Amino acid sequence: MIVQEKESPRPKDPMGKAGFEAEKQMAFFLRRAFAEASDVFVFNDITFERNGERAQIDHLVMHRFGFAIVESKSITGTVEVNEHLEFVRNSCGRRSGMRSPIEQARLQARLLQSLLNDAKESLRPKKLMGTVQPSFGDERFQVFVAISDQGVIERNGVNPPELMKADRVVAELTEKANAYEETQGIKGFVKFVKAGKEEAKRLEDHHIAPFTDQELASIREFLLSQRKRQRTTNPPTVETKSPTAVERATEPVSKAEASPSDAGMKCDACCASDVEILYGRYGYYLRCRVCNQNQNVPQKCEVCAAKAKLRKKGLCFYRDCEACGSPRLVHTNSTPAEG
Repeated sequence: MIVQEKESPRPKDPMGKAGFEAEKQMAFFLRRAFAEASDVFVFNDITFERNGERAQIDHLVMHRFGFAIVESKSITGTVEVNEHLEFVRNSCGRRSGMRSPIEQARLQARLLQSLLNDAKESLRPKKLMGTVQPSFGDERFQVFVAISDQGVIERNGVNPPELMKADRVVAELTEKANAYEETQGIKGFVKFVKAGKEEAKRLEDHHIAPFTDQELASIREFLLSQRKRQRTTNPPTVETKSPTAVERATEPVSKAEASPSDAGMKCDACCASDVEILYGRYGYYLRCRVCNQNQNVPQKCEVCAAKAKLRKKGLCFYRDCEACGSPRLVHTNSTPAEG
């Protein structure tokens, strides 16, 4: 179930837009997997505050056994991680250090855990005839760092389990939840009795009590009541009907839409942004005006990874995806394109 969609407006700066698209893509994967699940709750772009400390979580997934915090990262080149879990971003031959997204997600998880434990008495009823108060332990929190489609992960001698491509997160999250599920009930007990030493240790590590339906409902409502919306800085969004493909094709192009700053395409050979889309024998292609190299125009949707169609309107080129209905301005030529 999708409890909260991404609410913040699309940024106008290039880095902000790239991050926005990465979060939008991850939100699509989560929606496709859990939109109809009655015991999985997805909160996109949610912020919590405790004792003056604030945590903005890109994606929070609550399931029967705990919580998954997903930190989306837009990477256009490569991201390297060494044995000290230090991260380096490499784009167009330029290397720069970056804050550990794994540690960032862990800090968010710790704040959320503390916030829940502050209210544990109202969220989780006491057990054993009212003598034991359940809490929210470390074992209930899992973090993921989701790298966007364009990024390449270079694991230099270390393989942190939290780091993966965005399209792997749902499978890993589901596998973890299933590992908890198989320890439950009579079947779980029989499996534990018959298991060898290593398997028994794994089952023991994954044996935690599931949240009841009442607890899930209470926690969901609590999280909604605690979220902090930036109403003073972000104007409220107005719900509008999504335009059809025909309407998108005929709608006028605004000056802001036609701005070259909306074009994020660069030359793969020299990383120059002075490029143009031209039409040739085999369709549209990208030509660099600096080094004169030609390359294909990517046809994959940044949101759902399905094949999309390139649409030209004046100097602007749009990529329309029929699978998820996501149109996007990908480039604006400085002069009229051929064809």
